[in-house]
Amino acid sequence: MNERPGVAPEDERTSALLARLARDMPSERMPFGALVEALGDRGFAIVLLVLAAPNALPIPSPPGLSTVFGLPLAFFSAQMMLGRLVPWLPERLMRRTIARADFRAVVTKIAPWLERLERYCRPRGHALTGRRAERILGGFYVLLAMILALPIPGGNFPPGLAMTVMSLGLLEKDGRMVAIGAAIGIAAVVVVAVIVVVSFHLLVEAAHWLLG
Repeated sequence: MNERPGVAPEDERTSALLARLARDMPSERMPFGALVEALGDRGFAIVLLVLAAPNALPIPSPPGLSTVFGLPLAFFSAQMMLGRLVPWLPERLMRRTIARADFRAVVTKIAPWLERLERYCRPRGHALTGRRAERILGGFYVLLAMILALPIPGGNFPPGLAMTVMSLGLLEKDGRMVAIGAAIGIAAVVVVAVIVVVSFHLLVEAAHWLLG
């Protein structure tokens, strides 16, 4: 049986692409390698979107979830920063499979939010969606992914939202959406930096108090 869905058409919206892949998976489990191939040249943005979007939903998430997503986000972001055209995984991981039910559950959860954002997307600002821009954004993704992986209460939402919006902008060739996501990301970096500085100051004060 063929385990490779068709490659995505150029003008297919992101939510429709994910829904089609989830619907048309021909078996209960599909190798990661076949899924990556089916995504074509949109593989990086799709992978980053799927990993970031669960952290961008305005609902409580289990403890440690951001770390689970943050580390692979950093791994793939670094590849994009280095100029790879498609995501790379070790051969052993490429042969590993993803359950159709699990993939559909993720798509079902994020699809309504993607469809809302897509209403505001259209091709524009191509300078922010080209290959050079992708490499620069890849470095920014790495920073946001590392912040996402930190055990900061409530700290997963801003970087998750930033990466989701930027990824959707790349997929829809919408430079304005990429710029909005980048602005959210910069704000997230500033907020986390303030939290870290304040927390460090409080720890120092507490240490001084304990030591007399």
